[in-house]
Amino acid sequence: MSSAANLTDSCLNRDSYRLAGLDDEIRADQLCHELLRHCYLHLVEKHDLTAEEASHLCYGVSYFLCEYLIPEARINPFDLGARDVRRFAGHWYIIRNMEPNLIELTGILEGILAFAAFCRDRELMTDEQIAAIETACAELDYYRERINSFWAIEKEGYDAWRAACPLRD
Repeated sequence: MSSAANLTDSCLNRDSYRLAGLDDEIRADQLCHELLRHCYLHLVEKHDLTAEEASHLCYGVSYFLCEYLIPEARINPFDLGARDVRRFAGHWYIIRNMEPNLIELTGILEGILAFAAFCRDRELMTDEQIAAIETACAELDYYRERINSFWAIEKEGYDAWRAACPLRD
């Protein structure tokens, strides 16, 4: 079996994303890129999206998976839940970007939805998971308020802002 076939098999295997150390994180990041390639092809071939539309969606979910979910939250992409989306969109994205804004964030959330649908089609996520992710991605008013309240922080207000949507339990 070729190494490309092994990578393809691995990127669709839940156990491939177990993170015990830096080597695992590097491997998971590489697997995510292969996984996103599959997602892109799925969007183009099965959902008749243009290459540009599919690229836009995959860019958004790539940022989420490769910058937040794997290295920061250390969560398996197939274990993604609503809380992870909220923590990303309502906190991490806001503090990690120079100009957090709802337009960019909405594009990322649309990518997360496309990825979740791809995972549903491959039976890598449950219907319950998908419904929770869809609900979290639709909370645009909440994320708008989080961005606006971040910009309005004065003096010691950051601790209260952070506590309203903490990154960790």
